[in-house]
Amino acid sequence: MRRLAIFSFSFAMAAAAYVWLLPPVWAIVTAGALLAGILVLRFFRTDNVKRVRIAALGAAVGLLWSWGYEALKLAPMRELCGEYRTVSAQVCSVPVKTDYGCHVVVRLGGGRMAMYLNCPPEDVSLGDTVTVKADVIDVSRGSGDENNLYYQSNDISLLGLQRGALTVEKAEKTPLSCYPTLLTAKMKDRIDLVFPDDTAGFAKAILTGDRSGLSFEARNTLSVAGITHVFAVSGMHVSLLVGILMMLCRQRRRLATIISIPVLFFFAAMLGFGPSVTRAVIMNIVLLIAPLVRRENDAPTSLSLALLILLAVNPWAIANVSLQLSFSCMAGILLLSPKIYHFLIKSAHDDPMRDKKGFLYRFRKHVSVIIATSIAATVFTAPLVARIFGSVSLIGPLTNLLTLTALSAAFSLSFFAAIAAFVCAPAGAAIAWLVSWLFRYALWVSSLLAKIPYAAVYTDSGYVVAWLLTAYLMIFVFFLCRKERYKLRLLLAALLVTLIGAVFFSMHSSAGVTLKVFDVGQGQCIFLQNDRNAVMIDCGGDEDEYNGEQAARALLTRGYTGIDALILTHYDTDHVCGALQFLSRVRVKQLIVPDFPDHTGNRETILRYAEQAGIPVLLVTQDLKLNFGSGMLYLYMPEDGNVKNASLSALMSDEEYDILITGDLDDAGERMLLATKDLPDLEVLIAGHHGSKHSTCAELLRRTAPDTVIISVGKNTYGHPAQEVLDRIAAIGAAVYRTDLDGTITITR
Repeated sequence: MRRLAIFSFSFAMAAAAYVWLLPPVWAIVTAGALLAGILVLRFFRTDNVKRVRIAALGAAVGLLWSWGYEALKLAPMRELCGEYRTVSAQVCSVPVKTDYGCHVVVRLGGGRMAMYLNCPPEDVSLGDTVTVKADVIDVSRGSGDENNLYYQSNDISLLGLQRGALTVEKAEKTPLSCYPTLLTAKMKDRIDLVFPDDTAGFAKAILTGDRSGLSFEARNTLSVAGITHVFAVSGMHVSLLVGILMMLCRQRRRLATIISIPVLFFFAAMLGFGPSVTRAVIMNIVLLIAPLVRRENDAPTSLSLALLILLAVNPWAIANVSLQLSFSCMAGILLLSPKIYHFLIKSAHDDPMRDKKGFLYRFRKHVSVIIATSIAATVFTAPLVARIFGSVSLIGPLTNLLTLTALSAAFSLSFFAAIAAFVCAPAGAAIAWLVSWLFRYALWVSSLLAKIPYAAVYTDSGYVVAWLLTAYLMIFVFFLCRKERYKLRLLLAALLVTLIGAVFFSMHSSAGVTLKVFDVGQGQCIFLQNDRNAVMIDCGGDEDEYNGEQAARALLTRGYTGIDALILTHYDTDHVCGALQFLSRVRVKQLIVPDFPDHTGNRETILRYAEQAGIPVLLVTQDLKLNFGSGMLYLYMPEDGNVKNASLSALMSDEEYDILITGDLDDAGERMLLATKDLPDLEVLIAGHHGSKHSTCAELLRRTAPDTVIISVGKNTYGHPAQEVLDRIAAIGAAVYRTDLDGTITITR
């Protein structure tokens, strides 16, 4: 193994240990012990001992460098922390609109601070100096009770929250250091000008890495299909940019190198020197320079150099998810893709009758490169993706095969469209119209493949987690095995068989009655199953589409690619905001909704979507009785659908097991329900209106005597759950579970 790679890897591990584990004092002690060990090992001359010395030196330097970075850069900034501090700083980012004003990044005390202001984004510009009273919080080792390293991993050491008056001193001209950021903002504006509305977000994502213009559904589709990486500007994009510059320089390498190096640095600056693009820029610069100095380019060495530079600039960058995924992906491509490519192309390469310059041979090589690269990257990034995002795309290699060429062309054409838009908007619009079809094709393919059952698997299932652990154990054994014949085929067969086993057990672990109340914050989202019959009752929360995706993933993990019905108790946003995302991901046989007025506008939106998707809709005007597995599901209409908090109520009864869900029904509605319906004793009651004091009345609790009461509630300003409700539940001796305290709650029978 190369010396720089060993040193860099050890440096990175030391930075990770310092950031997550070691207090500063212990870091210094450990570094001293490592340096002492290096002196002892000087007496041994074997190659293995040399590698150990290099690793120990890298770890010692990494610990001392991280300690020095904290002492010299972060400690002075922490002295600025406190309440109602007067902050005067220069804006170095384009203001982003928030619910209460705008968000900017400012330069302060030799570092950077994320500032949340109460003014609209139009009031602040790049280069302006803002002076404000603010609460200043240190985020380098976590903010408050959360170990949140997101900001510091992006080289932002402080968080500022405006608490007093704001003064903005306008800059006479934009500072030179802000030009890359300004150009990025202008490029986004030009993209919006020349690209159609449905593809502008894709163009901005593929050129600048800004995915805020993509809808949640589009981003989720790309994730399930396994091509999100294409829209994180990295190696492919930088290599294509270098290729464009080489073409413009007519393949004159020296001229191309002289031009490319500043262009690549400027390109990285435009994207804020993000880890993935910086890594790619460094590796491509090494690739360009190596032939000019008569040295062979070595990819592992350039990868190690990139990692060392990024962590030297900011050791906390080791906590950056983008850095972790980028370097894991590249390591997989370098270490594993050659073996997979050799396996895929070997028979064609060894065939003496095959025309090595023929179209079919070249096509097979092209396909093999894409498949090998995709599989290798997936193998090395899947554990991270599973831990961070809770999913692993299985369809990714096929999606990459079908879309990567089109998206590579889309990047190049989008680049020319954006440049042309600065010179001649109609010319840019013409190119944008053409490239839009490439984006639409990629999204169409991704949407098609994402709908295939088990296109992705989710770590909600313990069986899937077990499969992942088993799969990586088998891959490890594969690399240890020296017998080449058939071993890759056996590995692939074993991975497939164990995956099928994980899916099979996930599907058959849900017999009987299951109630799952999802933790969706301040909202309600409930899964109810009896044998293989299943319904969702409400699909909302405080994170909009994410709540619908959360529910869809939970069902897909359990083997449900379709359910009998989605039942909405009423149309309040906290009960229905995830419905469209859920309907786009899970096949629903019927949408059941109450036929009463809606003041939110959600009813019309949901019914229109169902009509477009061909989902039958049942408008409930009177009580319904539905077969539900071995039991029955009763839906009760409120006596007056025009009153506030009117909701459908749902009662699931199976022999002596009963579950009641009342939506947001208030105490008057509950008393009317008791007066008109013969409600049984309950095993489970879902507390009405998230524990509001005006619901879950004493009469309902006494009459139904539930064994368990579940409250679906999150952080809120309404006082939910009310103490009066908790006292009423305690008076009947029922067990209480709350999603804000207990997370997602599952009850099985």
